[in-house]
Amino acid sequence: MSKLKSLFSIILALYSIHLSAGVLKGKVTDTHGARLPYATLYLEGTTIGVTTNGNGDFELTVAPGLYKVVCQYMGYEPSSFNVSFIGNETIEHTFILKDQSLDIKEVVVLASTEDPAYPIIRNAIKKREYHLEQTKSFQTSIYFKGVARSRKMPEKFMGQKVKDETDNIDSIGKGVLYLTEEDADYYSDGGKEKTVIHSVHESGNKSGLGFSRFPPVITFYENDVPVLGKESRGFISPISDNALYYYKYKLLGQFDDHGHTIYKIRVTQKRNYEACFNGIIYIVDGDWAIHSLNLTLTKQSGMDLCDTLSIDQLFLPKEKDMWVIKSQVLYLAINLLGFDITANGVAVYNNQKVNEDIPDSVFAGRITSAYDKAANKKDTAYFTNNRPVPLEQDEVRDFVIKDSLVKKFESPAHLDSLRRKKNKFKPIGFLLSGETFSSKEYKNTYTLNSVLIGLNSENMLNYNIVEGYNITPKLTLRHMIDTGKYLFANVAARYGFSNTHFNSVARLYVMTRDRKWLNSHWIYGVEGGKYVYQYSPENPVSEWFNTYSALLYKQNDLKIYERWDAAAFLAHNYGNGLNWFLKADYQQRLPLQNTTDYSFFKGDDGGFGNNAPPHLVQTATAWVKNDAALLHATISYKPGFTYTQYPDYKVANGSAWPRFTLTYDKGIPGIINSVSNFDKWRFFIRDEVSLHLLGILKYNVGCGGFLNSAYVSIPDLMHLYGDRGIGYAAPYLQSFQMAQYYDFSNKEPFYGEAHAEYHLNGLLSNKVPLLRQTGYYFVFGGNAFYARQSDYYTEAFVGIDNIGWKLVRTARIDFVQSWDSRMGHNSGIRFSFALPSPTGINKGILQSEW
Repeated sequence: MSKLKSLFSIILALYSIHLSAGVLKGKVTDTHGARLPYATLYLEGTTIGVTTNGNGDFELTVAPGLYKVVCQYMGYEPSSFNVSFIGNETIEHTFILKDQSLDIKEVVVLASTEDPAYPIIRNAIKKREYHLEQTKSFQTSIYFKGVARSRKMPEKFMGQKVKDETDNIDSIGKGVLYLTEEDADYYSDGGKEKTVIHSVHESGNKSGLGFSRFPPVITFYENDVPVLGKESRGFISPISDNALYYYKYKLLGQFDDHGHTIYKIRVTQKRNYEACFNGIIYIVDGDWAIHSLNLTLTKQSGMDLCDTLSIDQLFLPKEKDMWVIKSQVLYLAINLLGFDITANGVAVYNNQKVNEDIPDSVFAGRITSAYDKAANKKDTAYFTNNRPVPLEQDEVRDFVIKDSLVKKFESPAHLDSLRRKKNKFKPIGFLLSGETFSSKEYKNTYTLNSVLIGLNSENMLNYNIVEGYNITPKLTLRHMIDTGKYLFANVAARYGFSNTHFNSVARLYVMTRDRKWLNSHWIYGVEGGKYVYQYSPENPVSEWFNTYSALLYKQNDLKIYERWDAAAFLAHNYGNGLNWFLKADYQQRLPLQNTTDYSFFKGDDGGFGNNAPPHLVQTATAWVKNDAALLHATISYKPGFTYTQYPDYKVANGSAWPRFTLTYDKGIPGIINSVSNFDKWRFFIRDEVSLHLLGILKYNVGCGGFLNSAYVSIPDLMHLYGDRGIGYAAPYLQSFQMAQYYDFSNKEPFYGEAHAEYHLNGLLSNKVPLLRQTGYYFVFGGNAFYARQSDYYTEAFVGIDNIGWKLVRTARIDFVQSWDSRMGHNSGIRFSFALPSPTGINKGILQSEW
């Protein structure tokens, strides 16, 4: 019994030692007492350590033992402190770092006019690929803290109050806007990556999930450094293969760091508005590896998303000739429209493992990010005990204030008060953007389209020469049946004051989302009624543009007919890149005639042509009142999807593969009075390819045709998506900017179609004086259609994209030149604005014609 007690005592003692942990805390300053933010402290001989916060405070927790703690900060001499912990005591220490004393020693160079930095950089360039590829696999734990702060903001923006009671912002607009901290493990092996988030704490959001993927370790061993993500244009590394063409270098000196000679080199871009960094890079002698860096991007570097973006990195030696990331700090600042905002993301890496085996199970299921089941349910004590970067005072206050207000702001009474406030009728919104109203707990939501030009919905009042002035109210009802299950009712009415026709149509459908896989859903429903439609189901003519051109220029491009409809449809999105849509439809088509030639100005009526253009009438089998029984099927697939596994559900991230789409339409004769008899197909491939520093290539190519064209009515023809309006561009990569509406409609057995755009993203515009300061980009491309020698259309364009200011860059303008088999040569200007996508009942997943 005594032996068992002794054994139990030993186990208990060992367990007590394991639980004991000493704490070294304090601050890091320079010799003048100024705090040093984001300095790195680590245990010598390991890569385990912490980082100071923005005020230079640190807190390092270690097991009992004797340690040498090293403190490093770029531009200062390292300092060390020997400390011994017996139990769970707390020891305070201030690291005072001296300015780095740099030696300028004789360096052998090839030419006396060359700065000594150049041979060092050449050696680093030679070893760039070696250091890039020496890490076959990598594992590390990560602590990440992201915070956005406002230094100034206006009281109101576009007439709306900016601040509300949920914000931790003072009277001058200063305070924390967003704050999150996360604890995770990261794995990479070849092209495979995975992040496992163990805990996350988002200020003021008890169910917040922060970032599923942290800012990646930005590797300057890549020629093209994707600071803004893998799909971005990227920026040229100071040690890229061609870096000497873009950068100037100056050796500022050298110093010794635990047996390694480190060169401090200033890098400066040779020419403004090149995609280059400016700042300091430290290179290890002999290894020619990056020791640390502080590099910045500004407007002169081609940045247009923010004013400044800075990157700090520190590496530690893992083994001979191998340095691993220890910390990374991203800092950005933007001043726009009265908002002065800064943000930073601090990542601390510990327990790094290089080229060690990673089980295949880690990368199973193409999941790139996964959350522990209780990742966002851990209490504040978890981070208090595991936080390697102490919180700053305003961050502590932000967590306390916002977390304490969560219950109030998430209470049913508060949410209902917000709902009632949003439900107030706003005349300007009703005129320009439509109105939305919600019932209690958002059980029901009602949306009505706008009266005039709709910024996010179709406008209600229009004019054309068939109906004259017409009014088209459209109402959407969304009813929540259950979590993830909704009933939608869409109703549209239309009255033409010249032809005195009244039409109405309705759709009723159910959308059921998979609660465990948010991208996966079913849709099934019915629709019916009588309404007015364009001949092309793509609706190429904007009704409010047609109103403008008809009333001011006597140019009416809108060609319409009436149709009785009865249809049923079924759609399924699997959430993995595959989706399909089926629709069975019975229609009765009713031709319409012009009933007015009214315009604001007198003049030639040449633009007021027949509502049924002669070419369409000649191409179709017949254009008279007719019935049509129709089947439509679409299947679309984009392979290569990856996923994020949140605590309770999975979400698709996207894919780098193209999307493949096949559609098939069949007219079935003999059903009731149906005379339609055709088989039509289309197959398209669409993608965007990042060329990094060379820009982005976008394309949409395909083919189609009629396998059978025994009876093809005008709405069933293959219609080119033309655009001969007043200058506003039709949707890119699917339309033809100068093609006359319906001139190339056909029922050919086979045709080809291609759309391509090359966005240079600053590649040439940064060489053009004045233009390079604006941040505008060149874009080149073309669109082509070919059915036969006497039926083709081609156009090429050159344009300027990214027009705007800072984050607001929504405009584009193109000069287009066309060649075709009918009109010969044509040219014109097209412009566009990337406004919010329409949310009216005729848009969205069903892509209805009305």
